[in-house]
Amino acid sequence: MPRLNPDIAAKVDATETEMRRVIGRNAREIRLAAGAHLERVAQTAKRYGLPWTIGRVSDLEAGRMEAKVETLLSLALALGEIRGEPVALAELFAHDGPLLVNGRAVADVAGAFRGEPVTESEGQRLHDELNSADPEQLARESTVLADRRAAKSLGVDLDRLVAAAVELWGHNLSAERDRRADGETNVAARGNITRDLLAEVREHLEL
Repeated sequence: MPRLNPDIAAKVDATETEMRRVIGRNAREIRLAAGAHLERVAQTAKRYGLPWTIGRVSDLEAGRMEAKVETLLSLALALGEIRGEPVALAELFAHDGPLLVNGRAVADVAGAFRGEPVTESEGQRLHDELNSADPEQLARESTVLADRRAAKSLGVDLDRLVAAAVELWGHNLSAERDRRADGETNVAARGNITRDLLAEVREHLEL
């Protein structure tokens, strides 16, 4: 799958948070609201078939543990006993934004546990739409002055530079410069990155 130009990717609202981190955070909030320690969760969980230690509970809350539906049902029962009122599965998945499910951003996982349809996020759909386009076309449409200057420096036309950049990095030269700069604004540093990129293109095109 071609990579998105970073400038385009930044416009795609596809916040992807792992489910296990959300589950852990929500479980911790329920525990703390009930004034319970990790030890109590571990002890209570054992009564519902979960042979957990304090460390295991800590791993769950830190998002370091994958949990099957059966485990989450038992966890909800244990937390419900601790809280003094039942815990809905939707509470464990409560999150303001999409959740990452097998590499795809799902819009409202908590809603799915309330009986609502499962749909992918708008950001995921836009991401797919952009990624289905011709990568050279995307790279060409997002070229800036730096790309035109690079083409002139190399003595090639812009289309040839764009084609080479896509073959090398999946996007245009200016986008790769920005990716490597990673927020660096120093002109000299960015200039050094550009020179490195030009050398890579020269080698690739055998100039």
